[in-house]
Amino acid sequence: MHMQARVYIIPSVSQKPSFTEGTKMKWTSVLKVFGCLCLLFANGFPVSEVDSPKIIGPPRCRIRARPAEQLVLHCDALAHTDADETLIYWLVDGSFPEEKSSHDRIVESNESNLLEGSILHKSLVFKNVTREDFKSTFSCVVTNAAGKAQKHIKLTETTRGRGSN
Repeated sequence: MHMQARVYIIPSVSQKPSFTEGTKMKWTSVLKVFGCLCLLFANGFPVSEVDSPKIIGPPRCRIRARPAEQLVLHCDALAHTDADETLIYWLVDGSFPEEKSSHDRIVESNESNLLEGSILHKSLVFKNVTREDFKSTFSCVVTNAAGKAQKHIKLTETTRGRGSN
């Protein structure tokens, strides 16, 4: 047998609430509690789709380049968090540029940001493009606690005669 305890509150003569006033008070309390629970739930379980960083531009592209010439690849992203909570970096065939044998020739620029950190920018600078670079994939990665976005770039060789005036 299940028993429930009931608590009765008897108002004093000076309070004299009507039936509708008591109902309003209950609904107001319920709404306040519901609102607080919603805020707690939202803070405890952030929606990652809203907060994940986003690359500005296509996720895959081909860039024309000539051997022995300088080249700069750019990456811009929407951080969706504070700039210091989001990382932006480049990979060459899945490794950090400084870990590759080309580390003296291919380097990352310093990170910069616009609009109080909401847009991040980082470049990959080639002192001179080599034939080996046309076989590589260059990836810009932007990550924060909510997720990760990537942009993959392949280089396409262009000869001096093609496209010049």
